[in-house]
Amino acid sequence: MQTEKSKLQKEVSKSNDAQAIIESPLFKDSIKKLKELYTDSLFKTGVNEEKTREKLWLAYQVVGKVEQHFIELVETGKLASKQLEDFRKAEQQKKF
Repeated sequence: MQTEKSKLQKEVSKSNDAQAIIESPLFKDSIKKLKELYTDSLFKTGVNEEKTREKLWLAYQVVGKVEQHFIELVETGKLASKQLEDFRKAEQQKKF
């Protein structure tokens, strides 16, 4: 049980860090600019630049995956926080 609580506490900590990152203006601006850069570059490719389009599309997808990873960390932390609260309530009920 203690190791489970420790794991949940780590997830909550990671979640808090991830939340701070995704809410930071620097992160938001960086994600936005990268997506715009890759989108603009993608539309400016020529007819015969299939490889370039493929690479730009992949780069755009990677940016989205990074952003999604941070969102998932936040969501996992929310669930972990709820589970920790359930542990605390269960421990308090055992005392009475």
